[in-house]
Amino acid sequence: MITYAEALDYIYNLNKYGIKLGLKNISYLLFLLGNPHKKLNIIHIAGTNGKGSTAAIISSIIQSDGFKVGLYTSPHLVDFTERMKINFQSISEGKICELLERIKPYIKEVDHTSGYNHPTFFEVITTMAFLYFFEEKVDFLVLEVGLGGRLDATNVCEPLISVITHIDYDHMDKLGNSIKEIAREKGGIIKSGGIVIISNQYDEAYDEIRKMTCEKNSLIFGIGKEINYKIIKSDVKGNIFNLKGIYNDYKNLYIPLLGKYQVDNAATAVTTIEALRIKGLNISKKAVSEGLEKVNWEGRLEIIQYDPLLILDGAHNPNGVKKVRQALEEVFSYHRLILVLAIFSDKDYKKMIRIISPIADLIITTKAKNPRATPPQIIAQKAAQYISQDRIIVTENIPQAIKCALSNSHKDDLICITGSLYTVGEAKRYFKSKEYK
Repeated sequence: MITYAEALDYIYNLNKYGIKLGLKNISYLLFLLGNPHKKLNIIHIAGTNGKGSTAAIISSIIQSDGFKVGLYTSPHLVDFTERMKINFQSISEGKICELLERIKPYIKEVDHTSGYNHPTFFEVITTMAFLYFFEEKVDFLVLEVGLGGRLDATNVCEPLISVITHIDYDHMDKLGNSIKEIAREKGGIIKSGGIVIISNQYDEAYDEIRKMTCEKNSLIFGIGKEINYKIIKSDVKGNIFNLKGIYNDYKNLYIPLLGKYQVDNAATAVTTIEALRIKGLNISKKAVSEGLEKVNWEGRLEIIQYDPLLILDGAHNPNGVKKVRQALEEVFSYHRLILVLAIFSDKDYKKMIRIISPIADLIITTKAKNPRATPPQIIAQKAAQYISQDRIIVTENIPQAIKCALSNSHKDDLICITGSLYTVGEAKRYFKSKEYK
């Protein structure tokens, strides 16, 4: 048996095959393994922002009714095993090794079959996930799309419900340059005669998704359309809200996730749970409130410490950063805001910097250990258009940036580390290290 380190080496080495959007390769790989994905009760989630939070909320609610729930999300923050969870317990390192050993011969077979390519990183790990969740006999699998929807490896599934969270600009090189084009790619997860739940959307995204549901003869429930909620309270403890659902009215639902935008994700999740009734699957009203109260999703306005308050957020596109800025202005109170920024160069980093920089008292620029990282000097240069140069510090890596932020802060300040999920992952690793403790 290979070691976990060897398994990860093999898996990450698959990145050399790039990203190949399409279902042909993974369909054949899964066929060779007996099509495990066709034997699972799947809730499939696409969207630009909010996929992970919505997936975690749905999973938490279903678990609260006593079911065994698989959760597949990406990317991970600290460890690869986070991508595959059952009732929020990560897959074991040993299981990763065992699954990979079993799948390897079939990977080779696909590669050596005429008309097929070597399976990619995401195709291989998605195949591992389907096999794992099938063999562990989960009652439900909450499955997050990797990229887009229509041609994403996860789209080989036939879900009970398709969920589309907020659609915005991201991955334009692969998904299109307009909201309408991006919506069509994300809406590619809609199946004929299916059930579709969608979060609050721009009009052009909603219209496109609505059109697609008509073409596929699918039912649609939209937040802000058929389904409405009202926020009662939003603060550093989370959100309290009322919701008028498909079947039930809910009063004073509480979710510990911070930021008003999480109520939209929660409303989407609850509507998805209610829509299961159309498929003859009843989840209790009690499980809805309990599941919301128990949910935990790391790296999204996550409080790491107090005095000074230090939060992490994996916002990695303009819309995500806008939501972070709104939360910093509406939810938190502090004397000074110290911003630690590390963004990838293949993102719209100029716009992200423009959105969030003006509210900062001090900006510390840095970079994650990744070839896609924007040089911190470039981030500093762009930030200098919005705040004075003497309030910007350039650092070379995440640990250095964190130390710099802490040494420049007072008890009543707020430190926010943001710009990418990879940035947050590195920060979390640092906070767990002996060096921090």
